[in-house]
Amino acid sequence: MAQTPEATREQLGTVRVDITHQAQKSFEAIYKSEDQSFRIAIDEPTIRGGQNQGPSPLGYFVTGAASCLAMQYMNVMQERPLPLESMKVLARAHNDRQARVFTDMVFQVSLTGPISPADAEALARDASKRCFVENTLEKAIPITTEVSLNGEPLVTLARVPSGSPG
Repeated sequence: MAQTPEATREQLGTVRVDITHQAQKSFEAIYKSEDQSFRIAIDEPTIRGGQNQGPSPLGYFVTGAASCLAMQYMNVMQERPLPLESMKVLARAHNDRQARVFTDMVFQVSLTGPISPADAEALARDASKRCFVENTLEKAIPITTEVSLNGEPLVTLARVPSGSPG
């Protein structure tokens, strides 16, 4: 059964960002979504001709990816309360400066608390499946999520683009 155009539109969301050049390599972005509006500074380090007045576009890209994954952990936790005391996400995105592409992204998620290893692994898998950025990036680059529980390695989740070995 084909979806109506109205049903398709209801499934789509929009994130709007208006960017205005300020000076040198500095920009101001206005993020708009629903009832939110935030000003965001974007710049490059002085070594690359910027004024160092905000994160670089690549910094925001990696921050966005990591925070999307972290938010999905919290979304799962709202539906399925688990005894988690803390969660931290460290993200590393490796890039090829000559080709001007990211080559892979690695998330290290540290969970602490009296959560069982099985529940922590289920949480990690569910959060990963829900992450918009991870779902998008997996079509282009390998993504690895290394999850530890109470300081001990728990599970490594790996996603690779379709057609890639691995």
